Amino acid sequence: MNFLKWVYSGLVLSAIIVIVGVIGQGKLSVSQATAEDAERPVHADIRQIESAFSLVEFDLTKKTHLLRKTRLDYYITQAKQADLRGWAFKREEYVERAENILGHHLTQYANDVNQEAKTYTAQAI
Repeated sequence: MNFLKWVYSGLVLSAIIVIVGVIGQGKLSVSQATAEDAERPVHADIRQIESAFSLVEFDLTKKTHLLRKTRLDYYITQAKQADLRGWAFKREEYVERAENILGHHLTQYANDVNQEAKTYTAQAI
């Protein structure tokens, strides 16, 4: 009989923990965004990197371009989330990472175009 008490107590306690976890999921979480957060304007650095990002061309057939675009999307999204939470240091870190990736992409893209131009010119001669 004592053994059944322990089993029953364990099951009840486990059920309570599961119910509290399911019901309380996200209610006490700091990271949960609300609808009014989406309407709030973002920091000027984020708007600047977004405008530069929108002007850049990516050849999504190339794996490196796809990877850079995906990483830029990720870092811009993370910067927005950090801005919503008021985490200036994290926002600046994510914006800096996005700027570095964007700068690297533009440099590599310019080098690729230059190399193609040289190849085309050499073939034309």
